[in-house]
Amino acid sequence: MSASKVGFIGLGNMGKPMAKRLLSHGFEVTSCAHVRREAIEELKRLGLVELASPQEVAHASDVTITMVRDTHESEVVILGERGVLHGMGEGSTLIMMSTIYPDFCQRVAQLAAARGVQVLDSPVSGGPMGVERGTLALMVGGDEGVIEGCRPILEAMGRIFHCGGVGMGMVTKLANNAVLFVTAAILSEAIVLARAYGMAEERLLDIFKNASANSWAVQNWEFMKWVRDSYIPGDLGTTMGLAMKDLRTCLDVANRKEIRMPLTAVVSHLDWSVYRE
Repeated sequence: MSASKVGFIGLGNMGKPMAKRLLSHGFEVTSCAHVRREAIEELKRLGLVELASPQEVAHASDVTITMVRDTHESEVVILGERGVLHGMGEGSTLIMMSTIYPDFCQRVAQLAAARGVQVLDSPVSGGPMGVERGTLALMVGGDEGVIEGCRPILEAMGRIFHCGGVGMGMVTKLANNAVLFVTAAILSEAIVLARAYGMAEERLLDIFKNASANSWAVQNWEFMKWVRDSYIPGDLGTTMGLAMKDLRTCLDVANRKEIRMPLTAVVSHLDWSVYRE
């Protein structure tokens, strides 16, 4: 399949620049508005076509991408009334790029197969700057042949890492986020310690970048600090709130295999506001 028509559902902090990048690579992109119209109006000026519902977006597309907040929103836009799956034709492909439950992805794949629709799960890592550079890590679950058919779309945004069958992209992303945010927590504590003894944060980070404490979080600390400082207790709508949602999803998925993740559990309930300057 040579797919040129892409539906994109979810134009948030990551979805909007991802859709923008697809437009810049010559794909015909359609979408629909949810609540706020700023993102879709901006992208319409770049060539995006607005349709009335996820169902209509999917009907007009060879490949439909969903990039919404969580599993509940994914269920609404994919399986709900006027949802994506109701509009997809035989031979089309659904790519779920939100960070959601692996078993939900597998359920969607089973329902889609009955309609002749192919499914990939492909959560991403790398932040908005990774989108802009085209360097996202795309953790993809699904059939290799389906991935090949979608390769031009996926590689417009970053590098493909095939993780296994449908759902394994999500398992990989949840594991990645556990490492990232446990690292962010200990890094925040280390900065507080060094500052208390008179060392500037910038100096400490420069040392860490050249020492054994180096990591993606260290290399991209300004972005990680922005994410951390978006934290508002009880507010799951912030960037950090969504990250903590991912950690709790990870813990739930681990529990289903009777796996303990005590560090992740602690970090998932941290009051991140204590680290602000």
